[in-house]
Amino acid sequence: MKTLSLLFIFLMAACGGNGGPGSTIADMEVPMTMQPAAEEADAAAYRKVSNTEQDQAELEKKVIKTGGLSYRVESTKEEYQRINKLLDQHDAYISSENENKGYDRINYNVSIKVPPQNFDVLIKEVTDGKKLDNRWVNTDDVTSRYYDLQSRIENKKKLEERYQEILKQANKIGDILEVERNLNQVRSEIESLQGQFKLLSHQINYSTLDISFYELVPYELDQEQRPGFGTRVLNAMSAGWQGFQTFLVYLLALWPFGLVALGVVWLVKKVRVRKKSD
Repeated sequence: MKTLSLLFIFLMAACGGNGGPGSTIADMEVPMTMQPAAEEADAAAYRKVSNTEQDQAELEKKVIKTGGLSYRVESTKEEYQRINKLLDQHDAYISSENENKGYDRINYNVSIKVPPQNFDVLIKEVTDGKKLDNRWVNTDDVTSRYYDLQSRIENKKKLEERYQEILKQANKIGDILEVERNLNQVRSEIESLQGQFKLLSHQINYSTLDISFYELVPYELDQEQRPGFGTRVLNAMSAGWQGFQTFLVYLLALWPFGLVALGVVWLVKKVRVRKKSD
């Protein structure tokens, strides 16, 4: 155990010494038998990127651009086809779309992913000659988040490598199980961070433009032909007959109560006849 603890401390010192004052040391979880080294690792948790990397990050800003348009068209089908042609010219694609029809209009909504360098050009060409009902554009600076995720992933990977080295030197079942548990946790954190980084990178590399266009249509009270007077009279008679049949069915269902009522009437009459005879 002492040999394993000394090896761990040696690895920590080596990682801290090789990089100089500006080197990055990741946070680390270690077995309970290695508390001194664990305290040193916790003190260095999530250290920021080096000054050189920070300077580079400031030069390469990462932004997420989103926008939306709304306008009226003469034909939603023709406008949809026109937008599709523009997408081919700007390396863009439709990520989602939906169409719905109201009583007086046909609405079409499309969500477009487009490279940020083509975002403004696409908006200009889509809105060319259009009278807009609404237009909005938003730019979200995610530079800090982007490079923070990148740094955390690198640190976690270095931590994973150190755990792997420690695992090779462990010779006791308790130490092996503890290191493997921490190694699995680090790998799970790496996968989670990589998923966030992948999603953020996609949002940066492809801006989102939501376009809503609509077509006004004449109002129609009833699109189906209404039946004539004769048909309506026959339908009313049929409905009445059906109602009368339903009433008879209900009466038949009450026949036990009818028998009881008849029995009561018979008893009452019989009692009255006896009283008169007396």
